[in-house]
Amino acid sequence: MLLRIARTRSPGILIFLIIVTFLLWWSSFIQPEIPRFHFDNSQMPLYQLVMDAVGQNVLLNRIIAFLILVVLGVLIMRFNQRYMFISTQAYLHVAFYLLIASSFVQLQRLNPGLLSALFIFLMLDQLFSAYKKRYVLNSLFLAGFWVAIAGLFYIHAVFFILLIWISLFILRSFSLREWFVPVLGFAFPLLFLFAFYFIYEPLSLQGLIETITGNYLNEVTVTYYNPAYYAFYGLMALLVIFGSFSLLGRFPKLKIYVRKYYEILWWLFAGTVVLFILNSQVSVELLYFVALPLSFLLAGYFLSIRSGAFGNILLFLFIAALAFIQYMN
Repeated sequence: MLLRIARTRSPGILIFLIIVTFLLWWSSFIQPEIPRFHFDNSQMPLYQLVMDAVGQNVLLNRIIAFLILVVLGVLIMRFNQRYMFISTQAYLHVAFYLLIASSFVQLQRLNPGLLSALFIFLMLDQLFSAYKKRYVLNSLFLAGFWVAIAGLFYIHAVFFILLIWISLFILRSFSLREWFVPVLGFAFPLLFLFAFYFIYEPLSLQGLIETITGNYLNEVTVTYYNPAYYAFYGLMALLVIFGSFSLLGRFPKLKIYVRKYYEILWWLFAGTVVLFILNSQVSVELLYFVALPLSFLLAGYFLSIRSGAFGNILLFLFIAALAFIQYMN
């Protein structure tokens, strides 16, 4: 039954998904305080600008965060409509993104990972649209530009500029100009920011450099882990293994451009995991980035499951693990 509902193609399922996601956020909406994280100690300029605008209004903070998450879900749906990662027009990929991205309860607030993910998604849209196009310099400039904007919210997002060059290697033949243009796009907002800090008297370049350095070297102190999180993310790891083997079996049958897009998503997943493991200055905020490739991987896997009983059991365990998180928090 669960698997049949998950495979529903009715647009009404989108309203149901938003309601379910809202219920996952309900415990956060009624909390009077915002949980603090390491990224609250030192804030990048654009993130600080947003937080200053929101002020101490806890409810407004969470409403804006929830709406941004919904926008990310819409972008995921648009990705599939434009680039056909999944031929079946169900909404499982949107569901998995919203649920995975909402799984860490204390992170249900405005945070730099959520804000920068919006611009990394825009970067990916520019890269995907560059396939088989003759003139792509505008798209590549914008891709670099969006990475820089993402970095001004969340400093560690700048590592995703490497994904632009990896994507160019996958999608196009080598062109030095195409590899250089993203650097110009990346440099443009940074030069504007440095010029603004240089000209505007109350600010200083030294202060900006100290802010960027402080963000990059900021110590991570996440104390919100509990057994429910280990159970859920352990189950996610198991589903990733199942989904990967399923995708490998279906991979030769996919269209060439879809294979290339999946390769880019794999590098996004692998790069985010490596960043999480090797960089002690990052933490659960990377969930918003890794949830994108996982949403398509898991959606494709559950759409390909032939055994209804097995699919229902896996979906039940997934939902039960999310419920366990809500209970523990």
